[in-house]
Amino acid sequence: MTHFSRKGFTLNEVVISLVILSVIGAAFTRILTYQTRYLAHETSLRSARSVARTANNILLSDLRAVQDSGGVDSVGAGGQFIRILVPYRFGLVCGTNAFVTTVSMLPVDSATIALSVYKGFAWRDSLTGRYHYIMPANPTTSDIPVASTTPATCTGSGTGQAQIRSVSTTGRTGSTLDLNSTVASGATVAAPVFFFQKVSYSFKASGVYTNAYGLYRNVEGGADEELVAPFDSTAARFRFYQAGDDTSRVSPPAVSDIRGIELVLAALSPVKSSSIASKPMQKVVTSVFFKNVRAY
Repeated sequence: MTHFSRKGFTLNEVVISLVILSVIGAAFTRILTYQTRYLAHETSLRSARSVARTANNILLSDLRAVQDSGGVDSVGAGGQFIRILVPYRFGLVCGTNAFVTTVSMLPVDSATIALSVYKGFAWRDSLTGRYHYIMPANPTTSDIPVASTTPATCTGSGTGQAQIRSVSTTGRTGSTLDLNSTVASGATVAAPVFFFQKVSYSFKASGVYTNAYGLYRNVEGGADEELVAPFDSTAARFRFYQAGDDTSRVSPPAVSDIRGIELVLAALSPVKSSSIASKPMQKVVTSVFFKNVRAY
């Protein structure tokens, strides 16, 4: 009897192999689909967190410089608008004469001056520790700070002269300036003084993303600038701390009583993942309490 060795596979073996491969292939396909959707979802969440963190860093740069007394100019009843008085240049008072206050200002980068819009000055009362804000009638025109006509009020050593020496550093020199005001400032010699600008932050309809809000910044006298987006139009807002509060409140108190701001940054992902109908949201909440420089 002759025996022949079998070559190849039978039809049953081929069918069974194909069934097994199809089951394994379907399983791998489902795993890859889940992993792809998960990765897309996590990427969307990271994008949303990045939007919130960027907004947080921008806001903190201004809010941390605001004084706790007089530093808030106005707020919106809906909690989506605040205007604050932000210092940008510092110095010392040399003296006052009627409605003119002479000051010695520290050196400052030229870009800081170019990007800032002078709205007034504030000097610190040594008795109360509070800053008195002086707002001239025409801060960007006739009342803008100018080189002092009596610089010896600062640098001189005679009677009634402050004996404050101008400081120079890295090629920049301090300035002796005259500041006009509509009323006598009452500033005392050697009191700390700073220039401030009015800066507004608001959440409103984004110019880039539909059905979403953007965070806008406006230096009074300029145009609104959309800094970062998108945010949820119902959740993104500012909340307020009144003097003595342990928790923030939705309804803003009188601006003179506001001691801090809670930032509710409900950020959306710029893109949505394929498995979710809406854009993922990540909420970052940060509290900022204004500077308190009083000794008591």
